[in-house]
Amino acid sequence: MNLHHVLFFCFFSALCGGNSGINIYTGPEGGSGTINCHFTLPGNRKFFCKNECKGEDILVQTDDVRANRGRYSIEYKGESSGRGIVSMTIRNLTQSDSGTQYRCGLGGSLVPDSFWDFEVRVSDELLDRKSGFIRTNIEGENVTYPCIDAVNRSRIFFCKGECKKEEDILIETDKSRAQSGRYSIEYKEGSTFGLDVTITQVLKSDSGQYRCGYGRALSPDSSRTFSVIVVDAPTTSKPTWTHRPSSTSVPSASTPPPIISSQGVLLYVGLTLVVVFILSSLAVLIICIKRNPTLCGLRTRGNSDATNMEISPYENCPPVSKHEDSTYQSLSPASMDQDETYETL
Repeated sequence: MNLHHVLFFCFFSALCGGNSGINIYTGPEGGSGTINCHFTLPGNRKFFCKNECKGEDILVQTDDVRANRGRYSIEYKGESSGRGIVSMTIRNLTQSDSGTQYRCGLGGSLVPDSFWDFEVRVSDELLDRKSGFIRTNIEGENVTYPCIDAVNRSRIFFCKGECKKEEDILIETDKSRAQSGRYSIEYKEGSTFGLDVTITQVLKSDSGQYRCGYGRALSPDSSRTFSVIVVDAPTTSKPTWTHRPSSTSVPSASTPPPIISSQGVLLYVGLTLVVVFILSSLAVLIICIKRNPTLCGLRTRGNSDATNMEISPYENCPPVSKHEDSTYQSLSPASMDQDETYETL
């Protein structure tokens, strides 16, 4: 089966739109698709889950290189640089898969070391069941797509539809960069893909088939055809990528910063702080009791305002014996002189 692989790392940001929300991918009903999640940290346990990633929401979880479960499969490929790629495949896509939020990652599914979040939508308008997942854009984004590099760079073009008529041509130029309204094309010497095309502020009406390449649009020397799908912005968004810092992780220019920690991590951190606080308080109390064995409760004395303060929270404490060299004695309110606070014995 010819599966279309979606590079989930956004082609080094060349494919990333202006919206920082969750990534959306659309697949054909009845077809299959694979998404590749690229991670900068190595890991042994791999997982693929949906929604809250609890119980039955965990679709595949394994310490092996690959694993299958029903319509879902996962495969891990390590790179010499220490990075890893987690490839997830969903077969026989149905409408029940549409609108579901998925997660792929390394580590535990509840408290992962690294993970990607994305949403899958299923369309019955994609006639080619082998098309796999197609990156789906949010209305209002600025989106960029790469074109293949070629030897002949004297003329570049960008068109929509079948590109068989003059009105299908959006841009055709012999310059390295050109713009027409919301459409632009640019050739960058030494870049990853060479030629990029951009649509700013995409609309739902921009959905359709496009072509970009070299030569003339109606008779190209080389070209690439791709589909653009534009949908309404989702009502909620989730972090698309995050990782827990570790001593072996060294951030680099190509490593996206963590966006937000997962709720599970925050919960564990909060509980840990509470436990540490309680244990610290108990330790201080024990030390105080050992240093003052005659005290059953907490007794504090101060002379800044020429008064004595004594706090005894427990009522069953035995009376404290008086030494002959005691400096203070307790005075009852009835016998206490108004002008005298202390009495020397």
